[in-house]
Amino acid sequence: MNSREPDYLRGTHWQPLRSTCIAHAIGPPLCGILGLVALGAGAQESGARPTLTFTPELFIQETLTNNSHLTSGNGKTELITELTPELRLGSNAGRIKGFLDYAVRGLVYARESSANNIQQILSAAGTAEAVENWAYVDASATISQQNISALGTQSPDSSLINSNRTEVTSVNVAPYLRGHLGNFADYDARLIWQSTRSDASNADSTTTTAMLRLASDRSLARLGWSADLSHQAIEFRAAGTNQTDRANGGLTYAATPELRFSAKAGHEINDLVTVTKKGYNTHGWGVTWTPSERTRLDAEREKRFFGNSHSVRFEHRMPRSVWTYTDTRDVSTDAGTSATAGTTVFDLLFTQAASLVPDPVQRAAYVDAFLASNGLTRASLITGGFLTSAASVQRHQDLSFATLGVRTTLIVSAFRNDARRLDSTAVVTDDLSNGNLLNQKGLSVNVSHQLTPLSALSVLASLTKTGASLGLQGSDLKLLTTTLTSRVRQNADLSLSARHAVSSGTASSYTESAVLASLRLRF
Repeated sequence: MNSREPDYLRGTHWQPLRSTCIAHAIGPPLCGILGLVALGAGAQESGARPTLTFTPELFIQETLTNNSHLTSGNGKTELITELTPELRLGSNAGRIKGFLDYAVRGLVYARESSANNIQQILSAAGTAEAVENWAYVDASATISQQNISALGTQSPDSSLINSNRTEVTSVNVAPYLRGHLGNFADYDARLIWQSTRSDASNADSTTTTAMLRLASDRSLARLGWSADLSHQAIEFRAAGTNQTDRANGGLTYAATPELRFSAKAGHEINDLVTVTKKGYNTHGWGVTWTPSERTRLDAEREKRFFGNSHSVRFEHRMPRSVWTYTDTRDVSTDAGTSATAGTTVFDLLFTQAASLVPDPVQRAAYVDAFLASNGLTRASLITGGFLTSAASVQRHQDLSFATLGVRTTLIVSAFRNDARRLDSTAVVTDDLSNGNLLNQKGLSVNVSHQLTPLSALSVLASLTKTGASLGLQGSDLKLLTTTLTSRVRQNADLSLSARHAVSSGTASSYTESAVLASLRLRF
């Protein structure tokens, strides 16, 4: 051992934690981080505007909880030490545009060292222009803690010991070609590969989709046309492989520059609900309304083999507030199902700041700084979700509102998610087994007030309710958190928090209270 190594890294509790971090946690994501740095640097060397940002941070937190195992009755008191180095990268230079936030969360338990563990947190998305104006690659990746079952024990914090929690990794890579066929049409050909993996081995999925789209140039006339072909292979580790082939033809009509209508019809063949492939006719319509750059409405509805699918998104932003509403119903082919995948607190404020900070990289930094100064995080809104082992039909609704006052910020979010198994013959066990219909709904209110230019007080109150059609299964989680944040130095924020959670339901009932002290350092 290096004799100059700090004493606090020599303890027996830290040795396995540090080894695990280096061997399993840091390695793969670090390759992606270095890759983005190299790409951004290459873009700068080629003469592009240098907009690569690199922000390392260190988060240190102590949590004293009275119920570390989330058990009913008398809980076990525990002191949890958290050490989280984090890297934030952003690039808007040349042909590389995107962001990457990666953190390694090391957790050490004072009374139960066997629970020491490493958690990874990753959020990344980007676009690379491989060949100018022709070939592109979109890529995104996430690593997060999710519930295995929506009906199991729900946790207010992933540092608490909960067997119903697992780490889920999702990667999406989509190379595509885009161009013109003379004056006849535009084309878009792409291959999409998506993979989701978790510690719960039955909830792994891989989806590969090939798509080809031909469409008339919208600038030529009010009336346009389109043709779409796609082939999709869906593989769940537990349920096996399914395939879907689709062909659609569509017409669009621009009634005004702000209002556009569309209609489509086609045919699809799949084996998602039958042993062998079966064909189905499809048809649908859509409308897009953009009365201003601050307001947009997109709505689509289509008759499919499982019933009606639809997608509605409304967005309206004002100088200091923003509204968003989404409502979707479709087939889900992803094992990781997050109940709030539609909107996060970061997404909400990122949309609201579009006029103020047009550059997306600078806007992300602006939103992060605002969240830190107001005692908020990107995950301040409620989360939910569960893992599935086969294709399902899900309807998700999300309504979010944020208003930014001179000193007070209010963020409100409500969601509802309904899900059922698509193939009733699939022999797998999860929340949707045996024809179970699952529904989740929740409400979150976050109020933050600037006490002084350097300090803020925030209060988060949330309620999540889960129910099912079979038996008396269900669970409720009520959470109240108060946080005082102060900037003690230009690059350091100190926070003190108090949390109280109450869970009730068939799977588990408990109460948990905790006090937290944290320090965030920016370098």
